[in-house]
Amino acid sequence: MTSYAIAQRLNTRALQALLILVGAILAISCGMWQAVSPKWALAATLAILLTALAVLKMEAAIVFFALTAWMSLGPFLTASSRSGYEDGLYSSELMAGILIAVWGTRLILLTLERKKVPLQRSPVDLPLLCLVGVAVFSFISAQFTWDYRVPTAHRYYITQIAELGLVCLPVAVCLLISNCLKDMRFLKATYWSVLAVGAFGFCVMCPWIKIPFSFRMMWAGLLPVPVISFLYAYVLVQKRFDSKLLVAICMLAVMLVVQYRYVSWVVMWLSASVSLCAISWCRSKKLFAAVFCCVALSIAVLKADLFRGILDAEAAEGSIQRFAIWASCIKMTLARPLWGIGPDNFYPYYSHYYADVFQTLDVSSPHSNYFQILVQYGFLGLGAFLWFLYAGYRMLVRFYRSAAAEGTWEKTVLLGATGLFAGMACAAGLADYLFPARANRGLLSFGTTVYTWIVLGLAIALHRTLSERSRERSDDSPDANELVETEG
Repeated sequence: MTSYAIAQRLNTRALQALLILVGAILAISCGMWQAVSPKWALAATLAILLTALAVLKMEAAIVFFALTAWMSLGPFLTASSRSGYEDGLYSSELMAGILIAVWGTRLILLTLERKKVPLQRSPVDLPLLCLVGVAVFSFISAQFTWDYRVPTAHRYYITQIAELGLVCLPVAVCLLISNCLKDMRFLKATYWSVLAVGAFGFCVMCPWIKIPFSFRMMWAGLLPVPVISFLYAYVLVQKRFDSKLLVAICMLAVMLVVQYRYVSWVVMWLSASVSLCAISWCRSKKLFAAVFCCVALSIAVLKADLFRGILDAEAAEGSIQRFAIWASCIKMTLARPLWGIGPDNFYPYYSHYYADVFQTLDVSSPHSNYFQILVQYGFLGLGAFLWFLYAGYRMLVRFYRSAAAEGTWEKTVLLGATGLFAGMACAAGLADYLFPARANRGLLSFGTTVYTWIVLGLAIALHRTLSERSRERSDDSPDANELVETEG
């Protein structure tokens, strides 16, 4: 080995050690910042391990993140945390930020060295970047166009930045995973990590299963939805009858527990049902009709208990006024139609103009991603969001159909991701399940909602890997070699 090569390797090792050291310092600092939590040391340790993995092997760090993002290691959230100062950061945001920082640093170094930056494009990149751009512009604009009649008592720059971060962070996680996952081993490890977390969420839902340890998990009932989607996709893709039967029994068991345990939580069973219908639509129109009829029949059978539970739960939580809240969102948007009132400014405007209408101040978010984006980022933001949903679903359907010649696992992932995306797009109409709202405990629920973005990035990365493998096969085929010899 030449002296230049040795020096270059030493420089690489030194840079890796420096990045790990800087990440460790930042992790410990963030952990001490949220020292009100007794688990801050564990959060800092996770961040240190993740930093080391990200520097040495980014794909392993992504698998680690998929396994641990659900852990809510952070300060306790109070019900009156509108100012955001009680919220702090959680391990999910901290770890995602570290991964993105390491990846971004590598891209910057490659750019400075004038090397080709390995960025992969997908149909959802442009709409997502447009949405982020509108959100950033809305944040800047809100600082100069504040309605002077609205008091600034609940206006905090730190919470506006946190809300903006909850738009940018899921997008960055999706782009990170879709660009960095290349090895089939790590693609499968990420997939199994998502299933393992979903199985854990299912255990949390079951009242007869005792978990020896506990972390605060918001919307834990969403975690089994990817499991339902992938199990149903496997049933449709798998050819062996015994495997089909076993997985179908498991899927039905999960669905029954979901309906029994969360009958009053509309989003839970609605997202799972839409996921099943979307997967069926991709396979066969007749199958879709059959599944749709089964879902409608189950709702009709459970109608009495279902609607009574929904009304009781909604009345107890005070969110039965969702339609009136959405009407106020439209009124606020019409005052600023293009880019909205800015991130995390819903409560100040609502408390001034609409608190008398609802006779309550306890409405801190629109409880819908569509209206949340509409009121905060205007029609430009909503247009970018709808564009993303359309492009994402169409992209996933195309990915699945292009994998007709691939194996069972590949088709299962792409078909299951299609159903999950459709289910979460529907669920986002009733709450903030794609882009968490900070005022609705979004810093805590990010650890649950991020799994939709992990699966989306996984599907994009898998399709790219399959396309590259297909090109390699075509290049190595006898017909291609014979053509080269003829041209020679």
